Amino acid sequence: MLSAGDIVTVDVVSPQVFGVFCRHGSDDMLVVIPQTSWIASFNSCFQFAEPGDRLTVRIRHVDPATGKIAASVKDVHPDPWETGKIVIGAQYEARVVRFVETADRCDGKPGYLIELLPGSYAMIPAKSHKHLSGDIVKVRILAADIRLGSVVVDWW
Repeated sequence: MLSAGDIVTVDVVSPQVFGVFCRHGSDDMLVVIPQTSWIASFNSCFQFAEPGDRLTVRIRHVDPATGKIAASVKDVHPDPWETGKIVIGAQYEARVVRFVETADRCDGKPGYLIELLPGSYAMIPAKSHKHLSGDIVKVRILAADIRLGSVVVDWW
């Protein structure tokens, strides 16, 4: 039985706009969109995950009456806003997670979901770059707003 605070690897079953339904063994759970990333970088979890993806999550809550489980991707990692790891103008080596055909944070044009920092995902415009999942790319933070938890990132 899972408990609050447990860290487990889960399989993505069904991404939705509002979150990602996942499974660990026989336990189903939901990661709502604010729990996917320390950075507000997409407006739909269809851009964040696909069925069959594997995610590492921290269990936030298990409702004993219903058995519903709430989980978080971002809570597995320290908050980069609190640790000062998000710096405007700083250059980062980020991991490409996936190509997104229509990225809402790229004005509906193609983009890439990248893991900027552990637990912090951002969307960058595809431009003419061709990258595969797992590629390491150099990016720079152009702007950040701690109140909104958002960053603007572009290729370096």
